[in-house]
Amino acid sequence: MNIEDRRIKVDGDLLRKIAKTFKVSEVTVRSALRYDQEKGQTEKAKRIRMMALQNGGIPSICLPECETIHDANGIMRQRFNNGATIEVDKNTGDAKWFDKKGIKRGEEKNISVTRLYVIQELAAAF
Repeated sequence: MNIEDRRIKVDGDLLRKIAKTFKVSEVTVRSALRYDQEKGQTEKAKRIRMMALQNGGIPSICLPECETIHDANGIMRQRFNNGATIEVDKNTGDAKWFDKKGIKRGEEKNISVTRLYVIQELAAAF
């Protein structure tokens, strides 16, 4: 997953309203709402996203599918469909990640939420 996987969800009525307001096609609105690398980075695209959010659009992002368990010892474990596992100590912020064979593939101290997202991408790609 990449940051390009983020989007703003809107219903059809709002999509058409935005297109009419900005005098653009619905395809242009969809490109803006998907943060398209080519067509969704203009000033108009930013205004389209702002209007969508102000009118009930829902920001979302695609993340790797995983099972998350929080245990009594303060450890969060995420197991991915490919067998990879991430363990994060919620008290220290330290993280370890393992491939499907249980071999440690990495470890970092005091990670941020942003860094956790990157580690999730790595684990999902094993």
